[in-house]
Amino acid sequence: MRAANTQVQYSGPVLRQGSHGIATGRRQNTVSRRASIRRVLQAALVVPAVLAAAVPAAAAAGKTVPLAVEPVPLDPENEGQVRSGALLYRGGLAVRSPDPRFGGFSGLAVSRDGAHLTAISDRGAWLRARIRYDAAGRLSGLGDGRVGALHGRDGKPLRGLNADAEALALLPDGSALVAFERRHRILRYPAAPNPLAGRPALRPAPEGLSGAPSNGGAETLAHIGSGRLFLLTENLRVDGGAYAGWVTRNGRWRPLVYARTGGFRPTDATLLPNGDIAVLERHYTPATGVSARIALVPRSAVAPGKTVRGRELLHIAPSMTVDNFEGIAARRGPNGRTVLYILSDDNFNPLQRTLLLMFELP
Repeated sequence: MRAANTQVQYSGPVLRQGSHGIATGRRQNTVSRRASIRRVLQAALVVPAVLAAAVPAAAAAGKTVPLAVEPVPLDPENEGQVRSGALLYRGGLAVRSPDPRFGGFSGLAVSRDGAHLTAISDRGAWLRARIRYDAAGRLSGLGDGRVGALHGRDGKPLRGLNADAEALALLPDGSALVAFERRHRILRYPAAPNPLAGRPALRPAPEGLSGAPSNGGAETLAHIGSGRLFLLTENLRVDGGAYAGWVTRNGRWRPLVYARTGGFRPTDATLLPNGDIAVLERHYTPATGVSARIALVPRSAVAPGKTVRGRELLHIAPSMTVDNFEGIAARRGPNGRTVLYILSDDNFNPLQRTLLLMFELP
């Protein structure tokens, strides 16, 4: 279903609001379970001020949560497969927790040494955990999990439509930017060992972002070096079907567009060690299910007024270990190679999984 065309404020091309389907699903062991997921997904398709006080210390610390993990192959039908596209598979986990705030993760960051991850959820929570590796450097586990609430400018936990956090960017100064849908905005959390536990300030958002569909606004937000930020929407379209986006120049947002490829939509982006950008994308149809891909964007391609196109590095087909991937992070590994992590949003749906997969770019 396509929404009516709507003119929005935007200093770039004319925009239109496209349809917004829910891209979900996972590899099932039987055909009947695949069909069950598709029925669920098809149903989903229709169906200021002065800061007065700090966030209480107990709330800032979050709560310890148990994390249960199960190793997953890249392809359940070919468990020996270790390569897809240009990337090597370096292990994956299905992660569970009894904590009701666990799930719905839509943004991801990994520390430079690969020891810790930070994620945000679309219900206004953050997760921090220690990443474990085996002797060969493959992803093997998660531990020391803590979950806490994202707070608003009033110091209170975010709730309801205000809590839909979709993109996370950790900045070099130790602060963090979080982009939200529903109530389209960007909050900056102050520098700290865990900035997401703090009390944020409002950061200027791109002109035109307020005109995005409620559930189709800022889906990617990445710091791409030299103080620049790169933001893409999931479902705010320009003529021709490309996605509206922006990049900062001299601290000001400037428009660009991200080319649509094969029905895929951008869900996150991250800076690679060499200065290029990796964009995570997903695709869903009731007939074929969900798939995901990672596209490589040269740093020179991200500039005001440009149409940005990515070259495919990885494609995860519906028959493989896949879910609603919405978070991506990258770092340089001890061998000098680029390591990529992707994290899925389970939509708090028992038929879906929270998947954390790790890849290496040779």
